[in-house]
Amino acid sequence: MRYSLSEWDQDISVNPEETYQSFVRSLQRTEGFGLFFVRCAEGERANLIAQIKADIPQKTIELLAFDRPIADGNLYTIINQLPNKDQINILFITGIEKSLEPYIQPGYGGQGDYYKLDTVPRILGHLNLQRERFRDDFSICFVFLVPLFALKYFMRRAPDFFDWRSGIFEFIPDQTALDQEYSRLMEGDYEQYLTLTHLERLDNIRSIQSLIDEDHQTPETKAALWKEQGNIWFADGNYSAAIDSYNKAIELKPDDHYAWNNRGLALAELGRYEEAIDSYDKALEFCLIIQKLFTTKRVVMRGGTR
Repeated sequence: MRYSLSEWDQDISVNPEETYQSFVRSLQRTEGFGLFFVRCAEGERANLIAQIKADIPQKTIELLAFDRPIADGNLYTIINQLPNKDQINILFITGIEKSLEPYIQPGYGGQGDYYKLDTVPRILGHLNLQRERFRDDFSICFVFLVPLFALKYFMRRAPDFFDWRSGIFEFIPDQTALDQEYSRLMEGDYEQYLTLTHLERLDNIRSIQSLIDEDHQTPETKAALWKEQGNIWFADGNYSAAIDSYNKAIELKPDDHYAWNNRGLALAELGRYEEAIDSYDKALEFCLIIQKLFTTKRVVMRGGTR
């Protein structure tokens, strides 16, 4: 049975302790091949693995972590070459999203270009084709710790592999953690983005989009994140993607003159000068409104002190 993006998480518990205990029971019951997907923030993965090891000491638990894309996309070969693969009961896999980042396109995070059939990452193509080999050759319970965008990508582009899952669990960060991640992501600036490699910029975009996807974000926060994503795309030279991001920011905060101005810059880079002028005019319009409001506020404050 296959699930749509709106259905897959309907039965997932929102209570962190209940989710964890259910996850532990599932791992304890699984003998031999198993396949779990766990949505978990990067900063919480080490703690989760350590806690699972402490609570299930009778099983051999290992970690396979990736800090860069898998060159040929063949995860099966990497696992098959592990010297102790026959002794592993549970194998946590982190960083698989690194192999998805090179495929990020305009429309990322939605139902548009990001999920086109011609953007199947090599690693997901391999998993679709080799799922029987994973089941037949490895007596291992695989646990993929992934951000939300990677989970969606598994659903859309690796449905054959994803359909064999034993369960999906979510460990959603609390508001404090979200605020800290937001502050970290908003520390960047355009000059800094220019010094990054293409893959480093994509990594930042992936982090921003993962934060946008989180529940309970305010429209103002989402607008700021979309605008920041636009700035990164601009630095990467992908002006169409930058425009898409600025459009998202403007939808959420129509009076953001910075987003209108940066949108105009991106349009000009594409030679769309009339649209760029319109965007600059909007930026100036909202900038003058803000200036007028600020001036009026100063006058009122001065009047109130007399």
